[in-house]
Amino acid sequence: MTERAPAALGARVAIARQFLAAAGLVLTGRNPARRMRSAVRRLALGQDQAGTASGAADLRVQRLADLPADRPVCLFMAYAADGRLFPHTLRYCADLRAQGLFVLLVVATDRPDLRALDPGVEVVDGVLVRGNAGYDFAAWADALRRLPALWDAPELWFANDSMYHSPRLLPEMMARVRASAADLVALTASEEVAPHVQSYFFALKAPLDRRQAARGFWDEVRALDDKLAVIRQYEIPHRARMEAGGLTVEALYATPAGPGNHLQGSWRSLLEQGFPFVKVELLRDNPFQLDLSGWRGALATQGFVVDEIAFHLGARPDGTAALMEMG
Repeated sequence: MTERAPAALGARVAIARQFLAAAGLVLTGRNPARRMRSAVRRLALGQDQAGTASGAADLRVQRLADLPADRPVCLFMAYAADGRLFPHTLRYCADLRAQGLFVLLVVATDRPDLRALDPGVEVVDGVLVRGNAGYDFAAWADALRRLPALWDAPELWFANDSMYHSPRLLPEMMARVRASAADLVALTASEEVAPHVQSYFFALKAPLDRRQAARGFWDEVRALDDKLAVIRQYEIPHRARMEAGGLTVEALYATPAGPGNHLQGSWRSLLEQGFPFVKVELLRDNPFQLDLSGWRGALATQGFVVDEIAFHLGARPDGTAALMEMG
């Protein structure tokens, strides 16, 4: 058996940072398991697979159907610590596929072997698995680097597992995306820090010969460990970069003007507009201490699968499910 080469200096530094971050979590009384798994995974991979600054080498094509020439491709990014996705995420992928998208699932995992439980051909058209580093932008960028033929798709849609969706409302939203004449179509915009479109769901519809700005943007994306750094370096400049490259950008759903996290703060009014999503973080963490009373009824009325949402929330060990039962 051939022994793995020791990790190069850059990879060793990245591994050390994961261990230091884990130590910091221990000191503050938080769970270091994810950071520890990430460090151990990188050690196990060794130099040849530990990944470059972009993380592109740390990606495995588990299954992939032939890329279609006539269907939009959706890169759906999801996190699965042990390689298994929750039912609500599988339903979301299947519903996107039922609406005519070629769904390529990109799974970020803590498993050293970079494997995920394949949900099957009725749910997704392909499965890519990568280490859990760099958040959504790095995962999307790595998929585009690994499979450059994706750029030949008539449209590229991007989605992630940060939202719960309503199967009933999703088709109307997708019809609105398809009807838009914009080159880049997002659902909501934000003015926090700078005007930008939010990245949980967007579609690149620009013709193939007008995608230079998009390709240049994604070529520059690198795996960053800090979520706020990802937001500031990639999500916020995304709209401006596309517009500077001559592309038109549209956000389909209205939110109040001014700063603030309106995706969470205006969740009820968005539902009234037929918006098919609610933020996972809102129900899981409620970081802004918003009024969530009656959330079950509000979501059920709009066609959300509340039992699957509650099951996902109940998987947390911190008692969140008890709060959810009060809603």
